[in-house]
Amino acid sequence: MPDTSQPFDLSRMPDPAWLRQLGGAGDRLDLTGDSIDQAESWLREHYAPPRADWVRMNMLGSLNGRITGGDGTSDSLSNRADRRILRLIREMSDVVVVGANTVREERHTATRPTWLCIISESGNLAGHRISEADAAASVLVCGPTSARDRAAETMPGANFAEFDTSAGRVPLDAVLAELRGRGLRQIVVEGGTTLIGQFLDGALLDEVCLTQAPVFGPDTSPALPSSSRNSAFQRVLLLEDEFGFLYQRLVRADA
Repeated sequence: MPDTSQPFDLSRMPDPAWLRQLGGAGDRLDLTGDSIDQAESWLREHYAPPRADWVRMNMLGSLNGRITGGDGTSDSLSNRADRRILRLIREMSDVVVVGANTVREERHTATRPTWLCIISESGNLAGHRISEADAAASVLVCGPTSARDRAAETMPGANFAEFDTSAGRVPLDAVLAELRGRGLRQIVVEGGTTLIGQFLDGALLDEVCLTQAPVFGPDTSPALPSSSRNSAFQRVLLLEDEFGFLYQRLVRADA
């Protein structure tokens, strides 16, 4: 079993000095010194969504498709270039969408000023690290009426939107309509795997951003999402770094 007794020491996280594009122009991006601003501009340009309404997934996985390392979180699989791209995608998004289990297991922090939308059927959001002020300013919990009180108890201050779950799950197409009605049109889904699988099954994802760590994860770790729909995605960007991590951006063929 993963050792979750101690949080991962972030000072040990690998810090690549460069990224290099594979194929295409073969551009190399220096991530140190005075070159960092130029690299940031290049990444912003190449990760920019092509239209106003856009839904993408952003995840990290190991060589065997596991999404957490030995500490039970994604921290021990990640590196600082991956976190840089994560931050950039969040900055270009209006809202980050996650499931309640991700909030609990990853001890989620606020994404402010980007909104955080949490899909929860139970309202149990215990374990997060989001202040009441941040929750009031930038968190929307989407769930059935029965989850409202538990959500208010476990994440004080969070906004709540009610959805009919008579079909057994919070309807994601209705969640997207709610978000867009609030002016939150650039959307990134970060997990967990069950939630992303539902987005894939509903053909609701326009883009997949996937970092692959050059390690094998524990066999007890959750795996990357699966889908009953055979959705085709076209790779539009592939990067590598000095430690062998790969960074992919893929767009749905009919998006």
